[in-house]
Amino acid sequence: MEESEGRLSKPVAVIACIAMTLFYVAILYAPTLILRLPPPQSYENFMIRRFICAAVCSVASVIFCALVLPITSGEASYSFGVYGIRSDHFAPVTEELVFRACMIPLLLCGGFKAYNAIFLCPTFFSLAHLNHMMEIYSRHNYSLLKASLVVGLQLGYTVVFGSYASFLFIRTGNIVAPLVAHAFCNYMGLPVLFVHGKGPVSIAFVAGMVSFVWLLFPITQPDLYNENTNNCRCWQGYCSWNQ
Repeated sequence: MEESEGRLSKPVAVIACIAMTLFYVAILYAPTLILRLPPPQSYENFMIRRFICAAVCSVASVIFCALVLPITSGEASYSFGVYGIRSDHFAPVTEELVFRACMIPLLLCGGFKAYNAIFLCPTFFSLAHLNHMMEIYSRHNYSLLKASLVVGLQLGYTVVFGSYASFLFIRTGNIVAPLVAHAFCNYMGLPVLFVHGKGPVSIAFVAGMVSFVWLLFPITQPDLYNENTNNCRCWQGYCSWNQ
């Protein structure tokens, strides 16, 4: 493929990612601020309302990318890799669709290198969590400093995990890989680095970290997850990982 064929400009790709990030956050507050609906009466109703808003944003983002990206309808299912998604954790599904399946193709088709996209995409992912600061500050009566520290820790964690999830998506070419990792991380929470009086747990943690680093590239070989490693339209050859 020639340099100018099927290529977005970098500014357009970044602006599109920023717009989707803002839309993902803004739509969560649309029922109250725009539709003027009364506040939910229970936590269950609150979560259902947020799930619906996130689903609307995800569908809108997928449609937007399908229109903007230089791919055909037959290539869309391959690029996004969204077939067969089933999960009891709704948030990972919507977040991975928007921040991985939609944004990474935009960045790669915009001319960003694979490694740049891995570290740039989590920036948008972390910015989408800034709204938690006001929620923590107002609902839990935390001081502004304490709320900032809590959100700062959360943002740091989302950047680290977002980089890993972006790596998985680009490396495997399948959204299922970061989706499973996201659901697992949400279920497990922050890792416990050391447990007082439980040496075997700490040893197992260290062994797990060593195994993770050792097996990271072998078990994410693109050939294990892709049959079309030579058909990477505008994805800058990510399938063969030659960046």
